[in-house]
Amino acid sequence: MIPPKLSRGRRVSASAALVLAMAAAGVMVTGPAADAAAPAAKPAKRPGAAHAPARKSARGKRPIARASLCSAPMVGDWRNINASTNAMTRVLVDFDCQDVILCDINGNCTGGDSSYYMHAFGRCSPLDCDWGRKRAYDMGGGWIRSIYDFGFKSSHVWLKTYNYYGLTYLRVWVFNDFAWWDGRTDYTTDEWFLR
Repeated sequence: MIPPKLSRGRRVSASAALVLAMAAAGVMVTGPAADAAAPAAKPAKRPGAAHAPARKSARGKRPIARASLCSAPMVGDWRNINASTNAMTRVLVDFDCQDVILCDINGNCTGGDSSYYMHAFGRCSPLDCDWGRKRAYDMGGGWIRSIYDFGFKSSHVWLKTYNYYGLTYLRVWVFNDFAWWDGRTDYTTDEWFLR
């Protein structure tokens, strides 16, 4: 990005000044993708090395701020499309975007720990069972996973979005692993949800 030329004495807004300062420091500044509403996501570029040294400011040794763009296509209140399911009925997915990374003059960086969270509900009567909110971890290939431990079983909940017929679906694959002393057989469920 090449910053526009400014005449002497011309005032620049705070946001424009930040963009110019970031561009001068070598930080890539991008806006939302033009095809953000497109159903298929583009693959992300590989991030730079985490151990790369921080750039020094021309005015002396100061901390450097780096910016990134948080994208969370899985966020929403998802409901099972099978109303007669005996498995999961609802999943609330939210995203904690901590996209500001601060690095000191020695290259030690903090921040940038963005993550998904899921809040699952299973079929119960008279009300659905609230499994609680858990952090979800990236498992690769577009999947995120949380593990719910109920004592008598662990439920490994995997989520991934798919685009079909102009709609975005959430695939919810759950592996239910019963404790050895429970006596029940482990099983999986594989269901589709919509927002």
